Amino acid sequence: MNQEQEISTTIHTMTQTLDTFHADMTVMDARSDDIARHTTRLIRMVLTILAGSSAIIMFLLTDLTDSMSAMIENMNTMYSHFGLVSKNMHHITGSVINMGDNIQGIPAIAKSMQHMNKDVKGMNGAVANMNQNIQSMERHIGQIDGGVAEMSGRFVSVTRAVNHMNYNVNQMAKPTDLLGPLGR
Repeated sequence: MNQEQEISTTIHTMTQTLDTFHADMTVMDARSDDIARHTTRLIRMVLTILAGSSAIIMFLLTDLTDSMSAMIENMNTMYSHFGLVSKNMHHITGSVINMGDNIQGIPAIAKSMQHMNKDVKGMNGAVANMNQNIQSMERHIGQIDGGVAEMSGRFVSVTRAVNHMNYNVNQMAKPTDLLGPLGR
């Protein structure tokens, strides 16, 4: 029996080992199912997060694309405005150069104005002299007028004297009128 006992012991040991192995495998299978459920749940959450993130990223990419399009349009507008600014700066530069040329002529204009001022002062002096001469002429004309009035008065006196003489001559000639035609 030794051999049978040995076989029986061996079978019993193997059965126990298999039962232990089976129990361990059942525990491991339960743990694997728990791990699989947790892993599946974790994968679903990660996929949900990835799907939400993808939707948000797509929304943000669409918004970014719209913003980039608007920015490119604004840059094109800005480029055209810079062109206008450059053109206007060219005109301003030309105007400033013209102003510089005109400003360079200002000292000559100032000298001419000073000469004109001297000429005007000279003309003012000449007009003042003319005014004095006119006043002198007015005095002389006043004197001449006084002389003419005096002459007129004397002519009146002379006319009276002549009239008086004429009267006297007529008076003196009256006695000859009496003589008639002989006396003439």
